[in-house]
Amino acid sequence: MLNRSYRTQEALTCYWARQAIDLCAEIDDASLQEHVGPVQEALAAVQRPRRVVFIGGAKCGKTALLAAVSGCPVMAKAPWEGSYICWRYRCDDGDATCSRFIPEPSLDGLELVDTAPCETAGETVLSLLPGADVVVAVLDARAPQDSPVWPLLAALPENSVGSVLLALTFTDMLSAEAVVQLGETMRELCRERLQAMPAICNVSPANAKAVETFTARVQDALGAPGGIRAALRRVQETVENLIYKQGSVLKKREDVTRLDSGFLAAIEQEIENFLARQKQGAKSHGEHFTDAVRRVRPRLLRRFSRTFGWFLSPVTLLRLELFGAGVEKAYCSMVQQDVCRLQEENDRNFILSCAAHWKSVRPRMKQTLECEIGDFPEDELAADLAQLRARLSHDLGDPFLRERVRPQLSSAFRAPAGWMRAVIVACCLVLTVAGLCGYLGQDAVACDLVAASGLLWAAGSVAHLVTASRLRRAVTELSEDLYPAMHAALEPVVENLIVSRVSAYRRLYTAPRRKVAEHESSLQPLRQRHSEIHRMIRSVSPRL
Repeated sequence: MLNRSYRTQEALTCYWARQAIDLCAEIDDASLQEHVGPVQEALAAVQRPRRVVFIGGAKCGKTALLAAVSGCPVMAKAPWEGSYICWRYRCDDGDATCSRFIPEPSLDGLELVDTAPCETAGETVLSLLPGADVVVAVLDARAPQDSPVWPLLAALPENSVGSVLLALTFTDMLSAEAVVQLGETMRELCRERLQAMPAICNVSPANAKAVETFTARVQDALGAPGGIRAALRRVQETVENLIYKQGSVLKKREDVTRLDSGFLAAIEQEIENFLARQKQGAKSHGEHFTDAVRRVRPRLLRRFSRTFGWFLSPVTLLRLELFGAGVEKAYCSMVQQDVCRLQEENDRNFILSCAAHWKSVRPRMKQTLECEIGDFPEDELAADLAQLRARLSHDLGDPFLRERVRPQLSSAFRAPAGWMRAVIVACCLVLTVAGLCGYLGQDAVACDLVAASGLLWAAGSVAHLVTASRLRRAVTELSEDLYPAMHAALEPVVENLIVSRVSAYRRLYTAPRRKVAEHESSLQPLRQRHSEIHRMIRSVSPRL
């Protein structure tokens, strides 16, 4: 009975090929992917069903021969629908079109295609032949030259099928002399019409011994060099190429494990030197930041003057309680904005320096450790530096709290509240009396009182300007007292900021460091699996 050959070798070869592919995922190296594709293609070629196509003219015994070879008599009794019937053991691809299924385990992995007479379905039959492992052309031995299979075989592209067998039926109806003459006739027809010499077999579907012999020929054709054996050899070749590449990668990693500690230590030392150079400028950075207390003072005083006003008014009196908190908040905000602006400029220069160092490290990392770290992650570093600037801005508020800036400003602004209130009340009372006098007809007295009220308001406005000047001096003196406190507060903050910036850059090398460490810990198990797969693939080869 016909069956799929090389099942054991096929199962072993495919199993270890898949193990080699799985090993690529564990090795995790991009260079292996170009070798995985050919292995997968070779596996697909091996695992596809092996197709045997029977073609022939009407009433040439084709269907009977197929049933005899397969050992399934039901094939000869099935009703016809369409141009061909594909006999299978199971429906693996979900396509049941023109397929019939027989629960015979020997058919597992085979597709036996019975075609309609070539006279009526020639084009359809021809489309089924490319890719077939074996094409069995059944010819009536009584008139082989008239068979319609010759044009189909002649039209086959070169190397489009695995093997071609010519099966001559009804030879039992010929004389012995005619059978001898038939062989010469067939060879002449093959040379003339095919320019090739396929295997020629005499077979009678009713002769069990002849069918057994012919089945063996078909079985041999399935395992011919151009059939499944070639597909299995292709799998072995592609797997061995993949294994060789895997071995190269693992050997390189083994070499890397001897070098990685020194190389990464050298990179770490470069970052430490970078940090030392950054620390050298910490003092100047701190002084530049502290000078923001004085740089923003003119803008603060101008804003205060506009808000305090140039004339005495009830609005100014009502705002006195809020001026202390407002000036302190504005002062702190201006200092924070100025310092953060300077720090943002420093961060831009810092990113440029880090990018230049990363650019110098990247080719060395790839050459020495076989580790591609990619382009400089500027966005990631910029996000970390933005968080550090936010922390710096928050730290700038601590000196204002420790020096009690707000209470001192509030006390200074509350001091003139008494005389301002007295002047405003006096002006209001004088104007009220002036109004009563005018109502009583004392116009002259009313005018004098209005003039007196105006003079009192003018004097109060002059005093208002003098008070504003004193308050500006108080703010100036307070800023001078704040300067040493700000300097003392910023000195550790700036140093910590510099260390944190370099630490943020150092963290960018965490991934390659972790990858190298993982390679070192997993190297021995990977080498063991690699050796086992290589040994097992080699052990299958001699059987093919």
